[in-house]
Amino acid sequence: MSNVNVNHVRLLLALVWVATLCNAAPLCPDPRSRLAIIGGNTITGGVLIHKKPLKFAQLRLYSSTGKTAWVGMTDKHGSFRITHLPPDTFRLDVRGWGRTTIRLNPELNKLPNGQIPAYSVLLMENGCVGTLTSVN
Repeated sequence: MSNVNVNHVRLLLALVWVATLCNAAPLCPDPRSRLAIIGGNTITGGVLIHKKPLKFAQLRLYSSTGKTAWVGMTDKHGSFRITHLPPDTFRLDVRGWGRTTIRLNPELNKLPNGQIPAYSVLLMENGCVGTLTSVN
């Protein structure tokens, strides 16, 4: 085998190895923390990488049918807000972070005492998703 062919094989093996490492990134250890179930018709949230906000990251939201429901980006604080959504199970892709599933459940729109909660999601660096519920 010539030197050129050996170098091509080495390069190909190196690329396969790097791709394998990229796909082997650790997932959230708790499967329940990879999904957010919230009420309302708005997804408000933030993205953290290395305990810092992921600024100006591209976001793409897909409906359960696979159609693009929204495209945008995080702001300078790593925050985002997606409004006027129907109840559905969405996939949110965040460039530089990964993807998660967020389900908008209309049954969570009112608490037993009649109060209406507001929900936020926090996408953390290990692939976990936290939810925060606030009530006025």
